[in-house]
Amino acid sequence: MFLYLCGRVIDQSADDIHEHEVGREVFGRPDDYDTAADNIVRVHASMLRKRIDQYFAAEGRSEPTIIEIPRGNYAPVFRARPAGAIVPQPIVAPVPAEPVATPAPVPLPADLAPAAPPRRNWQMLLPSALALIFACSTFFLLLRTRDVAHANISIPANQVNVRKFWSQIFYAERPTDIVLDDAAVGFYQELTSQQVSLSDYFDRSYLRSLTANTAKPERDFAEPFLLKRQSSFADLGICSRLMQTAAALQGSANIRFARDFSFREVKSGNVILLGNSRSNPWIQPFEARLALRWRFDAPRGIYYPTNTAAPTAEQDKFRATAEASAPHQGYATVSLLPNMNDTGKVLILTGTGGSALNAALDFLSDEHSVSEIRSGLPQSKSNDFPYFEALLKTESRTSLPRNTTIVLLRHTQP
Repeated sequence: MFLYLCGRVIDQSADDIHEHEVGREVFGRPDDYDTAADNIVRVHASMLRKRIDQYFAAEGRSEPTIIEIPRGNYAPVFRARPAGAIVPQPIVAPVPAEPVATPAPVPLPADLAPAAPPRRNWQMLLPSALALIFACSTFFLLLRTRDVAHANISIPANQVNVRKFWSQIFYAERPTDIVLDDAAVGFYQELTSQQVSLSDYFDRSYLRSLTANTAKPERDFAEPFLLKRQSSFADLGICSRLMQTAAALQGSANIRFARDFSFREVKSGNVILLGNSRSNPWIQPFEARLALRWRFDAPRGIYYPTNTAAPTAEQDKFRATAEASAPHQGYATVSLLPNMNDTGKVLILTGTGGSALNAALDFLSDEHSVSEIRSGLPQSKSNDFPYFEALLKTESRTSLPRNTTIVLLRHTQP
């Protein structure tokens, strides 16, 4: 949202951006959606204003240019920080104690140079500001996750299949690693149209190709963003729920960032991998066992599920529905596999967004829904839940499991 709004002002000289436009272009709402009934833009704009204020009042206190999003309009304004000011005031118009010639907030023309300390290009600040927003949200969610891990939560005894499924992921003997995706490496691949292999990701060699093959303006813009650790809101948002499930089974979990994970860990223990193979390369070694994979549609900027086991003409049939999805619709894939050494379990959760991922977790926490998966799989001689992959579709504004349906279910061989 922040990047879109700033781009509209700087690149297209917009001075008036409406809520309906932001809902369509940023949050994927349909052309005829009702802003009175769906307040997603207003909620996120309020959060964004607060985070921008916090940034320029703390880490960004020395920035020569202040970015503001006035209430009643979503077009950011850029103003030079008043000389001598260390901490900027909130986004309301300042009322100086003494008459001072303070410029009124206006959209910053592309060729305007800040009047204060050394000149900086505001585009160079965007990755840092965006990274800070990610970091603040990550910190808050991780604190929340730490608290829920100690909550008194239990899985009812009559949820036999739910308990059987999750007890293979979380148990008391050793913690499970929850591996968050790396939003920066996903951004890199979208910027360069180059696929990053797990080996290139692990040794960071893909960053050298950015320096060699990318024009300097794009490189200068991207490098600060790529070097910071940041994950998607969708993945962060479900961490607390996974920790709750671990606590209910007297198990524990470690939250890991993809860039800090290792081959030794993915081979040895239980792991939950969040994201897709572009944003979380640790999924790549397991794709050979999966028919359900995710592809990126660059012109539309969306990820969609594909079924590689289907005839070629039918593999991409879910792209059309992913493109035209109404609000609160989406897809998620759930895959349960053995780890690389067959000494533990790997659960891969991927979705079109936070709503789809939360719906998938609701589905996996409902006895009737998990029983539906179990009944569609072959009987096992052991007491373990069989390995499988499933494509789920959610079609409701609520998170009730009955509003999530199994589109495809496949047994995967160990």
